[in-house]
Amino acid sequence: YNEYKSYLSIMGKQKVKPFQTKEEDKHDVGPLKDRGCTDIICIIIFIVFLGGMVALAYFAFMLGDPWRLVNGYDSFGNTCGRKNTKLEGIKSEYNGLDMTDKPYLMYFDPTVMLPSSLSSVAQFGTGSVKELTMMICVKECPSQNVVGIFSSETTDKRFATYKELYDKNKVSYCQYKFFEEYYTDTKATELGSKDKNKLFIPESVSSNELSKQYGGSSGPCPPFLFNSTALLGRCIPGFSDLVNLGEELGGKATSGDIATELETKINEVLGTNVTAEQVMKYAMSDVMNSYRETAMMCGASLVISFIMILLLGWVAQVMIYAIALVTALACIAGPAYFWYVWYIAKKDFDAMSIKVPSQEENVQTLMVYAIIVTVICVVVLLLIIFLRSRVGLMVTIFKEAGYMVMRMIVVLFTPILLALFIVAWAGLWTFVSGFIYTADNPKDLEFERAYTEDGYDAKNVTFVIFEDQVYIKYVWLYHLFGLYWVTEFFLACHEMAVAGAFVQFYWTREKSKISFPVLRGIWWVFRYHLGTVAFGSCIIAIIQLIRTILAYIQNKTKDSTSEVVKYLLMCLQCCLWCFEKVMKFINRNAYIYTAFKGSNFCTSCKKVFGLLMSNIVRVGIVNCVGSFILFLGKFLVSLIVACLGYFMMSNDETLYFWAIPVLIACIFAFAVAHTFFSVYEIGIDTILICFCEDETKNDGTPGREYYMSKNLMQWVDNSSEALSNLKKKKAQQKAQAKAAKSSDNVTMEDIN
Repeated sequence: YNEYKSYLSIMGKQKVKPFQTKEEDKHDVGPLKDRGCTDIICIIIFIVFLGGMVALAYFAFMLGDPWRLVNGYDSFGNTCGRKNTKLEGIKSEYNGLDMTDKPYLMYFDPTVMLPSSLSSVAQFGTGSVKELTMMICVKECPSQNVVGIFSSETTDKRFATYKELYDKNKVSYCQYKFFEEYYTDTKATELGSKDKNKLFIPESVSSNELSKQYGGSSGPCPPFLFNSTALLGRCIPGFSDLVNLGEELGGKATSGDIATELETKINEVLGTNVTAEQVMKYAMSDVMNSYRETAMMCGASLVISFIMILLLGWVAQVMIYAIALVTALACIAGPAYFWYVWYIAKKDFDAMSIKVPSQEENVQTLMVYAIIVTVICVVVLLLIIFLRSRVGLMVTIFKEAGYMVMRMIVVLFTPILLALFIVAWAGLWTFVSGFIYTADNPKDLEFERAYTEDGYDAKNVTFVIFEDQVYIKYVWLYHLFGLYWVTEFFLACHEMAVAGAFVQFYWTREKSKISFPVLRGIWWVFRYHLGTVAFGSCIIAIIQLIRTILAYIQNKTKDSTSEVVKYLLMCLQCCLWCFEKVMKFINRNAYIYTAFKGSNFCTSCKKVFGLLMSNIVRVGIVNCVGSFILFLGKFLVSLIVACLGYFMMSNDETLYFWAIPVLIACIFAFAVAHTFFSVYEIGIDTILICFCEDETKNDGTPGREYYMSKNLMQWVDNSSEALSNLKKKKAQQKAQAKAAKSSDNVTMEDIN
């Protein structure tokens, strides 16, 4: 009946109390079975907030066009590679063109790879910008260089090349409809132009003025072309071509200098003498050619991480004692070395016939340093000696966590499920962000093309810019807070579910009888404690949002001359970072206690804080040293994969930069190790809290036996008595079982 009642409680078929009373809590131990929903108001607020995000996404879908981000858009508001319609309220004659056959975006000035000048105009007006960089959609990226920017001798040759490209491939790199409107055989014949390889020149414009009119980066034709590669729908010129541009501009500090410097840095890092283009080409080639070896290394990281989980208890024991030994030796050798240096300096000073004041000060300074180092080392050495038993407890907890993980092997796959949820959420958030970013208002921008020389009657041109909505900042704050809150919500759900599994395993005397602890832990979270998870994750999200706003302010004031302001902002950022770490620590332990006792967030924080404060030494050692050991474990997995990759690829002559695929595999290995070890870390924290609670509620006497294992029982104060009582209890159970078996045999003989 009790099992059936418990089953009904778990499935939510009966009404239960929210959490235990104080009187029940004094006598009852183990995880609460009769659970109730906690922090209901918080989950309601969370659902309402998600409804707001859905409404925000709906309006973003109505107003935005993320294809402008993906494909890029030209200076007239047309999205490349798409069939465009005329934007409402836009007068630009080139807006609304069909660009399905022109998928690539080309900048007339390739040194400006983002339309920052347009943003400048939108913010400060046309008076702040002398010339804008025109962007057009093209059928294909330029495959040859057409340079010679300010030289009038090459002007005709450059325009002849543009016309030749247009006549041959029908690819225009000038303003839309330029050749159809200005360069036609009919117009050239009417005006008596005999050279069809020259651009049509109006009678009122001299050849010198022509180079200015049709040579600027605002069009209608580009001042130069570069051999470019299509990357993410943009025509990107090569580094070597940008260097040529820098030389053409007369050695000024331009993009050519930047390209040269970047190329030099890459060669310094790789120890080679190749261009940046070749580096990228060879790197991609090596990744593709070594995909089998990379896949093998990634698979090996899974196996190595799994083995590390099995051996972590023993590996941790060796590491911990090795660290303690090295630290103890350093605490002895350090002061000895400083006192030896002081002794030599004092001896040399005493041997001097003339006492130099500066030398005397050096001797005194060395003595002060020796005293300080000695005091610190003595304190550390005493801590190692007196806390060695606590370190032993941590080693035992590591072993217990490994044992439980192996008995609940399914728990290792929960981080994979968590990663899928987070990746899906990040993808959805990014998708909606594209619509929000492009949910702006189009606006005509008419300005005069201005060039370096005076005396030219500039020609007006109308571009299209997109201005932000007046409320866009508040929309982004809401959307960003949603990213933080939902992400932390998923992480908190995972922590509480895994903690619930470890709690059940710890508080079950017959470990073989426990069934589906991981699934039951997940059920507890989603049936009863989503409100608690929403509460705790909201606190972390608020802190992260404040830190983001503060970082934005820091970026805006980085050029400020006030050092006081910079210092205060840095201090605030540091304090918020520390506060976030503290709250994450409290939240995790509160989630563990909620999984344990089914209490709400505030009650869990209060009780677990008192429990941790009463065991502050144990908690400090387990969290500090334990975190360091887990980091070493992750690093060891990555190091093993790196060594494996070195032996597999270092002698492969077909690879130019074998270190790149090895680096990719090492990053993957560290991520995999972190995934596995995160479960282990939650298990360690859960076992520590359960151990402290078990020690508080029980004393090992008959009727109040410990739930902890024999290995953990040796670290309680009355360990010998508890172990003796445990042996007596097991002996009694065996005797009772033997007597029951004998009674059954006698009964069967009587029947026969």
